[in-house]
Amino acid sequence: MSVMREELHHLVDQLPEEKVAPVLRLVRDQLEEPPVVRDLPFIGLLEAEPDFAERSEEILRAEDNHSL
Repeated sequence: MSVMREELHHLVDQLPEEKVAPVLRLVRDQLEEPPVVRDLPFIGLLEAEPDFAERSEEILRAEDNHSL
């Protein structure tokens, strides 16, 4: 074990209990891998008439049959 690691262990052991959590968070943050960026599909918004939501199932059924 390197001298710096030994010193770190020694210093951590001397910390009062109430200071352990913030130090632990700091160390964990250093070890975490960067978040994976996923390429998600584009989801758009559209403007429609008020009854569009009520008719959505009917419209989807019509589109499914149309693609056959």
